[in-house]
Amino acid sequence: MSANESRRHHYVPQFYLRRFACPDDANKVMMLERHRDVVVADRKSIDRIGYEDGLHDYDAGKGPASIEGALNKVIETPFSKSATWLKIANANCASLDETDRLPLYGFARHLQLRNLETLRFIEDQHSRFLAGELEEELTDEEREMYDWIAAAPGTAHALFRAGAMETALPDDAGGINVIVCKAPIELRSSTNPTVRFSFPGQDSVFGEMFNSLRTWWITLDRHWGAFIIAGGSPGFSTGEVPGEIARVANRQYLVQFLKGGARYMLADDGFLAEDLEWAGFAFAQRTTRGFRYRAVAMPP
Repeated sequence: MSANESRRHHYVPQFYLRRFACPDDANKVMMLERHRDVVVADRKSIDRIGYEDGLHDYDAGKGPASIEGALNKVIETPFSKSATWLKIANANCASLDETDRLPLYGFARHLQLRNLETLRFIEDQHSRFLAGELEEELTDEEREMYDWIAAAPGTAHALFRAGAMETALPDDAGGINVIVCKAPIELRSSTNPTVRFSFPGQDSVFGEMFNSLRTWWITLDRHWGAFIIAGGSPGFSTGEVPGEIARVANRQYLVQFLKGGARYMLADDGFLAEDLEWAGFAFAQRTTRGFRYRAVAMPP
């Protein structure tokens, strides 16, 4: 680990956040941040969100080490220069095609694995395992993994680092269906950009036909996003998504922001006030560059 390396380790790439930059300032985004029962909307510099000091650092036994440089060299830089990302960065999402199916899936999966929320989940599950709270839920393979995590300090972070540096796609990649969608309204994102829509055994917000599928959504820019679907037929397609579906995606980010681990939500759309009220927040005051809402009821 070089002494010159930045301590500000981003768990969501800045090149992704720039797709949501303010029209008059390419270095800032309009974001929402929560402080207990208050939600604040304001402009914030892109390099000041989606990071944690020293997130990728660890003790290698013979001294400090970090995956920060390797993460940038092996994953971030190659993808940011890939044909797939250049289409997105050049506002040409309509040209995405079958050749972009696996890169989009890989990118969405990578954003999940490297996210701070994933590390916090691993640590929380580890604590629950040590407290005996997971005993009835674990398979033999899962129990073996948690035994491995519990065997030595820092192993939970090692598992997180391994996921962040993963470059191989899982065995289900060949069966993935990617649907790239153009929305008639402005789309939101967050500092945990991949949100789940359905999972086997849980009722999907899209209805019964999705209940047997694993479905995620990732916003690509202000008007384009993609469904990543596992469990059905493989394929790739593009098209327009109705405004009602786009609003469901936007509300998923709001629920994730209010109840999950995403610290910031990226949003500056015309339905934001209505959706905050739907989530149990009331307008409090206008600020210089944004606004404040205060919780008046528990969010859904």
